[in-house]
Amino acid sequence: MTYLSKTLAAAAVGAIAFSGGAIAQTVSIGTLPQGSLAYGIASAAAKVISDKGGLTTRAVGFGGSNIFIPQVNQGKIEMSTANAVEAHFAKDGTGTFEGRKNPNLRALARLFAFQTGYMVKKDSPYQKVTDFKGKDFPSGFTSQKIVEVLIRATFAMEGMTWDDVKGVPVPNFVRGTDELVSGKVVASFLAPGSAIVRKANAAVNIRFLSLDGTPEKLAKMRAVAPGAFFTTVNPSKQMPYIEKPTTLVGFDYLLLAGAHVSDEIAYKSAKALHESKKELIAGHGVFRRFQPKEMAKPDVGVDYHPGAMKFYKEAGIL
Repeated sequence: MTYLSKTLAAAAVGAIAFSGGAIAQTVSIGTLPQGSLAYGIASAAAKVISDKGGLTTRAVGFGGSNIFIPQVNQGKIEMSTANAVEAHFAKDGTGTFEGRKNPNLRALARLFAFQTGYMVKKDSPYQKVTDFKGKDFPSGFTSQKIVEVLIRATFAMEGMTWDDVKGVPVPNFVRGTDELVSGKVVASFLAPGSAIVRKANAAVNIRFLSLDGTPEKLAKMRAVAPGAFFTTVNPSKQMPYIEKPTTLVGFDYLLLAGAHVSDEIAYKSAKALHESKKELIAGHGVFRRFQPKEMAKPDVGVDYHPGAMKFYKEAGIL
C-alpha cells in the first residue's frame, strides 16, 4: 500500500470513528420543567433528532433559562430552548443576564413564533392589564427571569411598574399558576397550549386577556424586551379557553447549541428538524406553526452554529 493510500485509509477510519462517536454521544436539551410548553417543545425536538438524526437526544427540565442557558455556554449541556429576547440578553450580558456574558451560544434553529400572555379566571372582572393595579400578582420569578422581563415590558406599555401591584413572590410561572388556581393571585403569565394551562382550565376555567397592540405600545414594550412583538392567537379545539382572536406577546423561539457542539451534531440536528414537520407536530401540536423554510431567520440574537449553517446553505434557505 502506498503512503497516499495509507493516509486516505487512516482518514477514512478517523471519519468513521468521529461519526460513530457523535452518534453514540447523548445530546441534552435544557429547557423548563415538565408540564411547561417549553418542555413539550424540547421533547418533540429531541425525539426527532434521535429518530431522524441518529443522535441519542433527551429533554432535561431545569428551574429556568438563567440556569440552563449558562450551562450550554459552559459546555455542560449541548443544547437548550430559548427565546430571541433572552438569547440577546445572554450573549451580551444585559437584561436578565446583566454582567454575565455568554459568548459561546449559537443558534441551531429558529422554530416558530412563541406566544405568551396573561391568564385569569374566566369569571373574573379583569379585562386589561391596568385592571391588575393594586391586586395580588405573582412577582420575582427568581428562576425564570425572562417572565419578569416580559411582564415588566407589558406593564411599561401601559404606563405601569411593579409598584402598581402587590407582589407575591414565586420562582416561576408554574408556581404563579398554582397561586392563580388557589386564588392567591389574580393572574398568571404563560403560554396558551401548555399542559399547565390545560390543567388550570380543568380546575377553575380560565381565559386569556387580549392586549392593546398599538404601534406606540409596541415601541414601549420593545424598549424593555428587544425583539418582542404582538401576535394573535385564534380559537381552536386544542385551546377552548381562547374563544375569540386574542392579542398576546410574541417572540421568536429558538433551539440553541453551544460552540463546543461539533459541526456534525449541529448539521444532523438541523437536517432532522427541517425534514420532520409531521413528526414534530405528532410530538406537540404547537409545531403546526413550524415553517422549515424559516429555520434560518436572521437577527435572532446570536450567530448560527456553523454546522447548522452548512445544512441551511445546502437546503437553500439561508
